[in-house]
Amino acid sequence: MSSPSIAARRRMHRATVVTTVVAIAPVTLAIVAMTSENWREGLGLSVGILGTFLVLMKFEPAQHPRSTGLAVAFSFAVWAVCAVLAFNPVAFFGAAMLSGVLIPLLPRRHLLWIVGLGVLIAAIGCLYFVTEPVTWVNVVRYVVIPGGLSVFVAAVIMLLQGYGSIINDLEVAQEAEAGLQIMRERMRFAGDLHDIQGHTLHVVNLKVALAQELLGRDPERAMAELREVYAQVEQTIRDTKDLAYARRTLNIRAELENARNLFEAAGVSVRITRSGEIRDGIEELLSQVLRETTTNILRHAQATRVSITLSDTGITIVNDGADEGPLPALRGLEMLRARVAHQGGSLAVEQSHGEFQTAVDFSTRVPTEPIGQSAR
Repeated sequence: MSSPSIAARRRMHRATVVTTVVAIAPVTLAIVAMTSENWREGLGLSVGILGTFLVLMKFEPAQHPRSTGLAVAFSFAVWAVCAVLAFNPVAFFGAAMLSGVLIPLLPRRHLLWIVGLGVLIAAIGCLYFVTEPVTWVNVVRYVVIPGGLSVFVAAVIMLLQGYGSIINDLEVAQEAEAGLQIMRERMRFAGDLHDIQGHTLHVVNLKVALAQELLGRDPERAMAELREVYAQVEQTIRDTKDLAYARRTLNIRAELENARNLFEAAGVSVRITRSGEIRDGIEELLSQVLRETTTNILRHAQATRVSITLSDTGITIVNDGADEGPLPALRGLEMLRARVAHQGGSLAVEQSHGEFQTAVDFSTRVPTEPIGQSAR
């Protein structure tokens, strides 16, 4: 799981707890005020309840199963002791809140578990009547309110966790879409490679067979056929290199749209700014740099946002999610840098404060230097 995904899950967990506080704390504090015998008891219970919320904001049950089990056992023991000794009836809240957080982690039958929690809390509250008389007031205080509020707490948390499941589903869908986009790009590359080499191999096969037949009765024509085969193979090698190093004819508008689609499919926010008409003779190189940089970001960065600025004399691509430290080896950009310099421009990269910037400028010419520590 990527770091942004883990951070998003943690933020969702904290948002769940905070929303639960907003929804439940007023009711709980009102019950504390009505059931406390003096202000000291009410203040102590209120601080304890708010402390429970603060602990749960950082609490990750799945990573600490033993501690979680001990916490659940302790919270129910506290409620049982308070019921038997006729202490404040709000002591059930810790057990209800902790159980409510754990129920969404169970594989299935969540509603049944929520009802079961309410019944268990109410049953423990009945221990109050071991030493105290059964009255309607006491039944409401120690059975009805604890059981009902426990169900309410667990149901609210369950609904909020449901939103987290929706986010997880969207994340899976984004990853699948990103994989599909990459597969489409591979299919496009495979199709271009087939177009270049498939026809050549077919022609070479025919001409070699013809030259073999002519070798005995017409050596001159056989040599001419072999020269054509040689020329065809040489051209195919050049075309294949152009394809491999992104030197085929590209369109900047199409590359911008392709970059937007790839980034959005990967869940990356994209902002594209254009100003002026591109100067003649540089659109092809700008398109190649954009394609190479897009590939590098998708493969090597944990980016959440990308900014692309296109002007009449160059292009600048900035992304976050870059690792701290020295520049990595960027062989593809280094090859493009030589071509940009040959056309009178400059290609520069910069990495700082978690951001990576690739910039091409054709307004001035800068001497070429290797990009990255081990680029070559």
